[in-house]
Parts: sequence; structure tokens; C-alpha cells
Amino acid sequence: MSKKAWFYRQLLSYMPAFFIVVSFLFFVFFQLLGEQSRKEAVRANETFLLQAMRSVDSSLKTIDRMLLSELLHNPDLSAFFDHGEQDDVYLNMRVVKAMNQFMVSYPLVDSMYMVRARDEFVISNATSSKLPDYADYPFVKPYAEGAAGGESWSTVRSFREFGFKDARSVVSLVRKTPFASGGFVVVNVPADSIYETIGTMYDPSVSFIRILDAEGANVLAGREPKDGRAATFSRYVSPYTGWTFESGLVNGKLAGIVGQLYNVWVAIGVMMMAAGVGWIVYVTRRSYRPIEQILSRIQSFSHHKTSALLNPKRQDEFAFIESALDTLIEQSNRFQQQHREDMPLRKAYLFQQLVEGQYPARLAQWEAHRDAMQLPDLAKRQAAAVAEIDRYADFCAQYAQRDQYLIKFALKSVIQEIAQKRETVVWAEWVAPSRLGILLQLEDGQDGQEQSIALLEHVRQWVEDHLKLTVTIGVGEIAPAFAAIPACFSQALQALDYKMMLGRNRIVCYGEVTKEGQGNAFAYFQHVHAMVQSFRSAKEDWRDQFRAIFRNIGQQLLNKDDIVYLAGYMMYSLGKEMSSMAKEFQDLWTEEGLPALNEALNASDTLGQLEFHFEWALGRLYEKLRAIQENRQHAGTIRDIRTYMEKCFADPNLSLDDLSDRFEINGKYLSKLFKEETGERFIDYLIGLRMRHACRLLAETDRHVQDIAECVGYTSSISFSRAFKKTTGLSPGDYRDRAVRGGAGGKGGEPVDNRTE
Repeated sequence: MSKKAWFYRQLLSYMPAFFIVVSFLFFVFFQLLGEQSRKEAVRANETFLLQAMRSVDSSLKTIDRMLLSELLHNPDLSAFFDHGEQDDVYLNMRVVKAMNQFMVSYPLVDSMYMVRARDEFVISNATSSKLPDYADYPFVKPYAEGAAGGESWSTVRSFREFGFKDARSVVSLVRKTPFASGGFVVVNVPADSIYETIGTMYDPSVSFIRILDAEGANVLAGREPKDGRAATFSRYVSPYTGWTFESGLVNGKLAGIVGQLYNVWVAIGVMMMAAGVGWIVYVTRRSYRPIEQILSRIQSFSHHKTSALLNPKRQDEFAFIESALDTLIEQSNRFQQQHREDMPLRKAYLFQQLVEGQYPARLAQWEAHRDAMQLPDLAKRQAAAVAEIDRYADFCAQYAQRDQYLIKFALKSVIQEIAQKRETVVWAEWVAPSRLGILLQLEDGQDGQEQSIALLEHVRQWVEDHLKLTVTIGVGEIAPAFAAIPACFSQALQALDYKMMLGRNRIVCYGEVTKEGQGNAFAYFQHVHAMVQSFRSAKEDWRDQFRAIFRNIGQQLLNKDDIVYLAGYMMYSLGKEMSSMAKEFQDLWTEEGLPALNEALNASDTLGQLEFHFEWALGRLYEKLRAIQENRQHAGTIRDIRTYMEKCFADPNLSLDDLSDRFEINGKYLSKLFKEETGERFIDYLIGLRMRHACRLLAETDRHVQDIAECVGYTSSISFSRAFKKTTGLSPGDYRDRAVRGGAGGKGGEPVDNRTE
């Protein structure tokens, strides 16, 4: 803009008020500062005056007290007043010496003399004479005649002991003697000495001090300002001397005048601030009118196009703002017409409703906004698929949140680009953190399944080659109509459940997995139980049994839920067995075994991973289990007993009492130890040995049931059949028939444990 008329107008409108208000604020600030300084000076002056008064009182009081002490304790002074004579030169010299020593001790004392009443004899530090002949007789006469009271400091007076000396202003202390003969002592303190006492406490050019005696005479006459500008700020009366102490500032009257005008200046400042605020309000209201006009135009803006953004004839800021607002509002209206809704979020929501069967109820609902939102044509066939990021836990741990979003965006974008190159309409939305739902629109006359699998295989291969991850894609059947899309999408999710069995980084078609026979997880429970028993008993063959279980699972087709359920049953069985053992075994399971197996289950995406992680965790648990068992006191004994039972289980006389006698252990204590070490009661363990051997004989030989009963320690075939059926759930004959047909519980003829825990 070449001209800034509005800017300069605003600047010139506010500047005067700003300068006026700020100037008066500064003035008031300095006035406040000056007033505060004056008050501080007055307080300091009061403190100084009080200190000066106390200093003078202390000095004079000390002289008074020490003079009385001399009178009471100096024998020369006692002798002088009690029986001294005028011609006693030696005594008089000692008295003069005492006075000189007192004056040396107290420099404030300029002169002193003593008056003996009985013979009116006066002796000073400089002379002696009869009282009427003494130079200071006019002052001391009232005290000698008893007309004036003693023991107090006099008013300021003129003192001259000799005619050839100049008179000096002094204050005198008249102290009566405590002797029966009578008399008194006069001590003279010059006014100059008093001034020297307090003169160092203040600066005469800044402040002054005045001391007035009881008659109002100035003790420090000639030492106060003479230009008339001094003003008294503080006044104290001495409780000791009765003198009045006054102090103030040399220029106190000028400060007083300024102080009196303080309130006036503050009032003027407040008025000017109010005037400045009023001026600002007035200027602001006047400047706001153009803005009101712009707001009015915005509210009444119509949909017709405005003129160009910049008009050369318009030369100020408001014209520019007005034109810019017109253009921005026009663009905003056009944008709102095209993008009234948040397209990505709305499409993701519609996708979720579509695959869940919640929307649309009729195809017409979909067609109403299909073109505006760029949605696929549901009147055509759709292929449903779900792409899942493999090892998603590792993916989340490897990448930061922002990088995860970028990779997911790239995965979604590559599907759209590949589909676009193949002239296929695709709709992809994230339906879970690790799963991307995909709908492929198929044209009439195309082999939909082959076309969709080829496109998805291209996507899978591209992700493997260009991204540091792999995906497994589950594909459902072709949906001939939109109503079948939820079922086909569910099929794609079900196909993904077989990723653990079939492996990751591949395409899993629902039609292929349903053609193959579905495995049954319950068929493995007896094998899991046998493996757990071996593990619980610390037998080395548990590892072979474990691998056989997973080898058999690998030969069938189980989905993820079945495999996880089977792994959970294995952990449940182990926990159940461990809970019946001693406390150290239970602690080992709860603190190390169970957490390790849970972690192994969560970290496994495929059956191979699950087998590896489980075997590793169980191996560590097994080693610690064996170490605890070997360190227990009776572990070796129980191991020998079990070995003996495995060799002699066919002996019908094998019992707890027989073992107690053979191993020299109390029967009840042996039963308790056996339960703690093996997790089973003695009788249950013995029946298990006999039934497993009987199962093998029934499955592998044609021997009669009575012979088999005798081979496993039963003298009666009836007792054997009853125990066999209770253990396996089948009679010996039925078991042999199923074993012949290959359905008697799997390999090895292992019995199903139906015993009540």
C-alpha cells in the first residue's frame, strides 16, 4: 500500500493521550518517591535527635554521678569540708589535685569549684578566695543563702573566673555536699563541649539541632541556619535536664511547601489520567466504525461474486481488508459446498457400517451420495479381503507412532495405486490397528476370485519388497450383492484365523481352508495330560511328547482360536499339577513358569513360533524343577520307589505297606512324600501305570482280557474291567475295537484320564 492514512490517523489519535498520561504517571511516580524520601528523612531525623538527646543526657548524668561518688569516697574532700582551714595549704593542694583529676577524667568539664559554707571559703581548680570576693559569686549566692535548690543543671549562662579572660557560655551543675559542715560543688560544662558531643552525628549543611534550656535560651546559640529556610520536624524534652531538643532540615520550609502541594499534584494527575482514558475511548469508538461496517457486510454477504481483490482506487488498509475478506468468504463458501463433511472419516465410518451389515438397508440409500463421496458401485460384485500386518507387536515396538501412521498410509496407498493400474475400483479402510479391510469392485464377465487374488498377491509382494514388514491377506468369497458383503468380509476374517497354522506373508482363501478337514483341539487333551504328567514327574520323555503333540497338530488344520485354546489348556494343566506340589514348586510356577508361557503365547504368530517359544520356556522351567527336586531330602527315595513300581507294577501284592517295609519309611509319611513329589496319590499313580500298560496290550495283542488283567497286577478280570472303564471311559473290549479302527485316543494307546480329581 502506497499510503497508510488509517495507520497515521490512528497513530496521531492515540499518541497525545499516551504522552499526557505517561508524563503524569512519571510525575506522580516521582512525587510519590519524593514524598517517601521526605518521610524517611523525617523518621531518620527523629532517630538522630533522640540519639543526640540520649548522648547529652548520658554525658551530663555521668558527670553528676561521678561527682557524687568523689564526694562520698575521696577522703581529701571529706577533710576539706569537715575540718579544713583556709591556711591548710597541703589539704587545699590535694583538693585542687582531685578537681584536676576529675576534669581530666571528664573532658566535658571546663572548670569546677567548691564552696565551704562554715567559713565561706571558695577553692577552684585555678584559685581560692572568700566567697564574696569570688568572680562567680552572683551565680552561687542564691545557693549559698539557700534561696535556690541544688543538684540540677542550670540554664545556659555566661561564666568568667578571671577578669582578663573572655566569658564563656556554660551550663553548671550545683551539687550539695553530703557533709554536716555544709557546702556545695559547682561544675561548669561549656556549650561548645556539648556541641562537640553531638556535632559528628549530623551534617550541618543538611540538618540542624537546637537545644533550649528551661527558660527557652538556646544552649547551642550561633550554630543554627540563619537564612530562615530551616524547619523543625522533631522535638523531644529531656527527662533528666528538662531541656528541649529540636531538629529539622536546613531547607525544610521548601520541602514542606512541596509536600503541601503533593495532594494537589496527585489530584491533577488523576484528572489527566481520566481525561486520557476518555480520549482513548472516544478515539477507539470512532476508529471502530469501519470495522462495524465490515462486520455488517460479512453478515449480509451474498453468494454473488465480488470485484477484484485489489482495486487501484482503494488506498487504505480497510479497503484492502474488505476486499480480502470478500475473496476469502467466497472461497470458503465454495469449499464448504464441495467438502461439507470430513470425507476420510465419513468414508471409514461407512465402510465399517457396510462390512458389519448396518448400512445401507436399501441400495437407493447408497446411490444417493455415492458420486459425491466417490464410493464403489454396490450394484456390482464385490470381493472382500482383510490384510493383516504380521508380527504387529514387533512393528509397534520398532516404529514410533508417527512412523506407524506413515507406513499404514503407504500400505493403503499402494493398494489403491495397484488397483488403479489394473483398472479396478478398490475401497480400503483400517478396521483395526493391524488390519486393513479391502473391497474390490468386480466387473461383469471377469473371473472375480482369480482377479482379486492376483491383485492382492501383487500387493503382498510389493510390501515384502519395499517395506520392512510383511502382510497376510485373508480372502472371502465373492459377494454377488451388497447384502452378502458382511458375510464375505466375515469369511476373510475367518481365513486370517488360520495364519498361525499356515504361516504368515501369504494369501489365505476361505474356500481353500474350508475344503480341508477341520481339526479338533479336544482330541489332544489326553496327550497334553500325559505330557504334563511326565513333566510333573521330571521325566525326560516330556520333551518328545511335547514335540509329538505339535507334530500332530501340524498335520491337521486348526484355526488360531483352537491353537490358543490348546496352549491355554496346557498351561492350565501345568498349573493344576504344580498347585498340588510343595510351596517352592508353586512359587516357581507362579513367579517364572506361568509368566514365561504367557509371554511366549503373546509373542507367537505361527505354530512354529509357538512350539519354539513354549519348548524353550518349558525347558527352563523343567531344569529348575529338577534342581529343586534333587535338592529335596527325599527326592532320591521317591525316585527309587517310582523305578521299583515301574518294574513291579504287575505284582498284585504291590501296596503302600509293601513299599513302606521295603524302603523302611512309615506308610503315612511315605504317602505324604509321594504326593508332594509326584503330585499324585500312590494308588492313582499305580493305577495309571497298570492302565497304560493294559492299553498297549489291548491295542497291540490279541490276548484275553483275563490274561491282560493278570499281566498288569489284577487277579480278577472284573476288578480290572471296572478300573479300566473308570480310567479310560471305555470297557477293555470297546477300547480294543476302537484301537483296531485307529480311534482309541491317538498314538500309543494312551488312556483318557477320567479320574475324579
